[in-house]
Amino acid sequence: MNKPSCAAVLCICVLASAASYGAGPQQVVPLSEPADIRDASLMDQAIVRLSDKVMECVQRKLAADSACFCLYPQELSQVRETYEGTLKRHPEWKNATVSYFRDGKTFAVSMEGLSRQLEVKCPPRR
Repeated sequence: MNKPSCAAVLCICVLASAASYGAGPQQVVPLSEPADIRDASLMDQAIVRLSDKVMECVQRKLAADSACFCLYPQELSQVRETYEGTLKRHPEWKNATVSYFRDGKTFAVSMEGLSRQLEVKCPPRR
């Protein structure tokens, strides 16, 4: 199996949640309230659905690695909608990484990184 390029991996890393993370300059907000964890988990699930599609695109070489995430407008729209709804409920998460523990694993979602990724404009579909 061919490995995806660095550009694709970077795109996917920004989109994908992490099972573990290293604290960087970004604020890490540990979540403990069930409603907060549910919101972060919904965000994570939307990201993973899109990320899975992007990985398939990269592996099958359906488009340039940097353009793969634009091939899935429905999943991308779901990520955008979930992101916007999450920030309406949790504006303090905007420039943070939120982390939560579930099913014996720690998950993290970089809301700031996701925001940067969502700024990428996709070309109009024909």
